[in-house]
Amino acid sequence: MPLVTLERVDVRLSGLEILSRVSLSLRHGESWAILGGNGAGKSTLLRLLRGDEQPTPETRAGRRYRLDGPASDSPIGARERIALVSPEQQDAYRRREWDMPAERAIRSGFAGEIWSDGARSAAEERRIDELCAQLEIAHLRQRGVVTLSSGELRRVLLARALVARPALLLLDEPCDGLDPEARAAFLRTLSRLARRGPPLVLATHRYEEIVPAIDKVALLHGGAIVAQGQREEMLALLRTPLWRAEGDPAAERAGAATPTRAAGKSGGRAVVELDHVQVRLDGAPVLHDLSWTVRRGEHWAVVGPNGAGKSTLLRLVAGEEQAMPGGRVLRLGLDPSAGVDPLRARVGMVSPELQARFRADIPAEEVVLSGLTGSIGIDFTPRGRQLREARQALARLEAAGLWGRGFLTLSYGEQRLLLLARALVRRPKLLLLDEPMNGLDPGARAIVGRALVSLARQGVTLVMATHHRAELTPAVSHELELRAGKVAYQGVRR
Repeated sequence: MPLVTLERVDVRLSGLEILSRVSLSLRHGESWAILGGNGAGKSTLLRLLRGDEQPTPETRAGRRYRLDGPASDSPIGARERIALVSPEQQDAYRRREWDMPAERAIRSGFAGEIWSDGARSAAEERRIDELCAQLEIAHLRQRGVVTLSSGELRRVLLARALVARPALLLLDEPCDGLDPEARAAFLRTLSRLARRGPPLVLATHRYEEIVPAIDKVALLHGGAIVAQGQREEMLALLRTPLWRAEGDPAAERAGAATPTRAAGKSGGRAVVELDHVQVRLDGAPVLHDLSWTVRRGEHWAVVGPNGAGKSTLLRLVAGEEQAMPGGRVLRLGLDPSAGVDPLRARVGMVSPELQARFRADIPAEEVVLSGLTGSIGIDFTPRGRQLREARQALARLEAAGLWGRGFLTLSYGEQRLLLLARALVRRPKLLLLDEPMNGLDPGARAIVGRALVSLARQGVTLVMATHHRAELTPAVSHELELRAGKVAYQGVRR
């Protein structure tokens, strides 16, 4: 018996057709994967299934729920029985900057709210204990959510989604931000859930995340489901030239030859120099006695497990965090007492935290132009040269089609491309990238990789934090590995 049925459903947002004539039937005991490129409509489809988006009034058939009791066309009542974990949900916690313990965020899942203001019953507290043990996050329970790494927060939000025992679990790129060990553990958890827990629907760009316990796969392209069927049948289709050429053009571009490592002379003047630096957040030490030098001609990867301090390090270099007295931080030859404005004029940055700060549905071009001042939005009227620079930054990432779109109408991956263009528009000397490939389909990752190689050849220094070593641009020459806020290795890329 179907839990949720869609029949020839259309969805329009801000006048644009995002989903077109989508038909899908989710049944008890079946789990699904939804595949497709950036802007294909995956996130919108999940929100439509949950009832957070509505079919256009012209849709002739529509949406039907049968989770508990009689069937209904309304999501009222059903929405509370469908849990969602998504990058946007993670951003909602980050942008509020509440000093909320992770345990309270998990507890809020019982009421389906973002905030929980009190204790629950003994049975509900036991359920929290059970999930924290199952997801191996007991050590995070008293940590503030704003101090958690992206991967740590993602696991907390999974516990929040599961705590009320949902009838259906929707997961939007759930492995983004997880280190390899945590990702493997997370996928094992998904396998157990798919076999024994509620049916799940997994939207992803990464085929390797489609665990064997997932029964069916739907392929989205241009807002339409172009194929759906049994897992093995669909995965075989994805390997055919027909799908690469017609179903998902991005996949074919992803297979293009990878550029060779950009030549660059190492050993030049220091671009970044940290000497015995310590950083504390909310009173807790995050970086310990860290010394590190990035020289002109070098391009660095920053790697390490969730919670190692990678994001904090990049924020420190960008001037968004301060070191404890006694350490020394030098950037781009600027005097340590220089204000933040001279630094912003020379440094571009992309991070999940930055993406969370964009809350309004401002035009894409204004997002890019805001990179000229390092602000969120613009308070000036852009002139011809500035508009040309914004268009060139988007064109460099093959994202010119985003011009004129509202930020909140874009997919998470399209938003990430926009923020990359924002970082490039000021022609930075130093580019700091915190998991820049998260949310990007294979084709977009290849495009960004080629753009980064080109920037490295032009003299831009790259520092890229990632959990996916395979996604490092070939320009990267050196590697810094952090573990528990300390240097485990630094030197030539291994």
